[in-house]
Formats: sequence, C-alpha cells, structure tokens
Amino acid sequence: MPSSRIPSGEGVLQSATLARRSSVEGDLTIYEGVNEQVFSLIPMSANRILDVGCGTGDLGERLRKQRDCFIAGITYSEQEAEIASRRLSQVICTNLNQYGFEDLGKFDCVILSHVLEHLYRPEEVLARLKNVLEPASVIIVALPNVLWWRQRLEFLAGKWRYRDCGLLDRTHYRFYDRTSSRQLLEQAGYEVLRSARWGNFLNIEKIRKVIGPVAPAVDNVLTNLAPGLFSFQFVYLARMRRAS
Repeated sequence: MPSSRIPSGEGVLQSATLARRSSVEGDLTIYEGVNEQVFSLIPMSANRILDVGCGTGDLGERLRKQRDCFIAGITYSEQEAEIASRRLSQVICTNLNQYGFEDLGKFDCVILSHVLEHLYRPEEVLARLKNVLEPASVIIVALPNVLWWRQRLEFLAGKWRYRDCGLLDRTHYRFYDRTSSRQLLEQAGYEVLRSARWGNFLNIEKIRKVIGPVAPAVDNVLTNLAPGLFSFQFVYLARMRRAS
C-alpha cells in the first residue's frame, strides 16, 4: 500500500463550501452532496478509500470521475445504499454502532464526514476503525460546531430545537465544539496532522449576491479571528498515533 503524502499546518480552506444536503422521505433522512473541505484533503496517493456514512455516494462518484481508485461506502440506509451502489465500487449497509470493520481489508484513506455525531459511542467506532488502517493510512473527520454563532443566539434565547438536519439534527447523539472535536480523535489514539475549519457568517443569500466576492473574504477573516464562534464545522486529517 503506498504511503500518503500529508500536508501540515492549520488554516481555513479559502474557497471551499459545505455542500452536504439532506432530504426527508417519510421518517428517513437521505444524505447527499459533497463536503468540499473533506474532498480537498483526500491524498492524491490514496487508491483505496472508505467513505463511512457515504450517503448516496456523491463524494465517491465525483472522486472516481477524477482518478482510478476503489471506493467503498458504508451507510445504515437501504435507500441510500441502493443509490450509492450505482456510484461506488462497494457498498455495505449496516449499523455502525455495532460494525467491527474486520472484513473489509485495508484502506489508504477513511472518510467520516458528519457521521460520528450520529453514533452512540463514536470513540469506540474510531477504535474499531483501526482494523482497516495501515500505519501510513489517514482518516478525514468532519464534525459540526454546536457553538456556531447563530446556534449560540438560539441558546441565549432559551431555545434548543431539534430539526430534520443541521446542528441540532434530531438524529445527533453527540455534540462537539472546537476543543472537544479534536479531543475525540486524540483520546481515541489518533494524531492530528492537519486541521481546517469553515464558516459562513454572511449566510443570507440576498446579501451574498449583493456583496459578491467580498462575502468569502469576510467569512475567512471572522473564522480566523474566532474559530470557535464563527466556524460551522471542523475538519481533521489524522492517522493512528505512532508509538514513541
């Protein structure tokens, strides 16, 4: 398995946008779209990629159009699996809370984009995930920031309202901020190689159309100034911690 070339440092991904959408069909939420921050961190050297919580397979489909690689996906939803099976190399439909990952082989890169917060014990899933990792393999984890500025305003107003999607998605069991999101990985035995963040302060579409290219610049300045306040998500590139 080829080793992955790792960029280092921390920063805001300037031109990326979050594009993970959801739709509700009956009592089931269908996840689709591509998280651009996550996509940009996938190493070019990665030939075998596992997308844990793949949704309808949009990310893998886009990646397979750009390069020759094997992409497996895992989802709990039979409806998502049916769609993803037409886009990915392999799809497993299972409950991640119990899944052991023993029968998949090894992967260069594992993606967990906005999935760990949906699990009962995400730290245990991260531990079991090591069954598919080589020492040089990387994982890419994206977690929503429950202390994003607009959510804080709702808290100050005394509101905690679950919704079908978003920071207070009704299927979220865990909630993270800037500190606890990184701690989740480190306490599970991973070393963070790079971290990034993304925020959308001026998220009123009419205003963004008026100010045009200035809007992303404002987003980046504010996210750099106070990442714990203005970041909507935190993204980490990590690998298993090596013995000292």
